[in-house]
Amino acid sequence: MENNTEYILKTIINKNFKPIRFRIKGKPHYQIFMEIESETDPNLDNVKRVEYLLHPTFKRRERTNENRSSNFRIEIKAWGTFVVGVTLYKTDDTIEEFKQHMKTHWLEDYL
Repeated sequence: MENNTEYILKTIINKNFKPIRFRIKGKPHYQIFMEIESETDPNLDNVKRVEYLLHPTFKRRERTNENRSSNFRIEIKAWGTFVVGVTLYKTDDTIEEFKQHMKTHWLEDYL
């Protein structure tokens, strides 16, 4: 499923976050934020909820956010990139789904 919607997944890695390791020889995990953006719906007024489907290695693969003011932002800790499934529940009761690789709209920032 390609992204044929007006919405995109934006991924931000926090460069101020010191990576952590969950296991003694584990890979360093970084703080990563994912949020939704749209040029045609800049305030996301047409979206009421977003569900994210993360990589199968996540214990909690499904994440939901209903906070429009945060651009439906979620936070994860990850050591690599992957394809994210996104489901948008719109105010007109329609649903839009797309999959997008995290690196498509990748931003490294000092949050």
